[in-house]
Amino acid sequence: MEYTMHEERIQSARAVAYRALCLGAILQRGELEIQFQSPTDYTQPADGRRHVKSKLHDLNDQLLQWIEDEKLLTHLIDSERNLLEKPLGSWRERTVTALSWRVESLGVMLWSLRYLDAIPAFDTQFEPYDVLNPLDVMTPSIDFIWRANLRPARSLLLMRDRAEAWNWRARATELERLGIQPPDGVTFREIIHMTAEKARNKGNVPYLIDGDFPAFDMPFSELTDEQYAVVSNIAYERYSALSWLCELTAEWESIRIDR
Repeated sequence: MEYTMHEERIQSARAVAYRALCLGAILQRGELEIQFQSPTDYTQPADGRRHVKSKLHDLNDQLLQWIEDEKLLTHLIDSERNLLEKPLGSWRERTVTALSWRVESLGVMLWSLRYLDAIPAFDTQFEPYDVLNPLDVMTPSIDFIWRANLRPARSLLLMRDRAEAWNWRARATELERLGIQPPDGVTFREIIHMTAEKARNKGNVPYLIDGDFPAFDMPFSELTDEQYAVVSNIAYERYSALSWLCELTAEWESIRIDR
């Protein structure tokens, strides 16, 4: 594939750095929500429980102050700003769960900025510590922003193609499970096999298992519901992030990817 005509559409390193910081802020707030909403330990003295809640409120106040001090408010999208403005402990469980997958988007940002050496396989999640550590949330961000240096456009576009292939495979399974039929004269198995062969030839998958994408040491078609959820969420978040990275005019909130 020729990329020359698309290279001008890559986001700037500065824009990617600010998006990474915004994602870091959301993930940090998510961690505070998890701690705040965790089941109460009634074996702990009442004063101790109150101290823990008070400490979490203080940390949330510090996070909001950090966001203001680092001038991140203008870089947050509306939905992120609204969530951060909610009282601590008010996020719904499904919101906390959904946003926890932003670790994958943040990992892609940090890889693109050369803070991470590699992106894990699509059946392997980024470790939260690995992606949050380079940001050093709650400390001045000026060094992180000024050191921002993107990988070559070709590397970003190739990784976007890889993520697109995995997102397509996850979407194909969803359509198949919904009972949606492919065009007459072809089966889902045949479509998947042909697409998997193309993905291997392009280097988007390292090898095939039974003519299918490999995940958890088995063909994609044999994944359990839990394994499928992991791979599909990883693929969606990484493809969303890479689609934004490779489209200069795109707003983060406007990215719409089939999943």
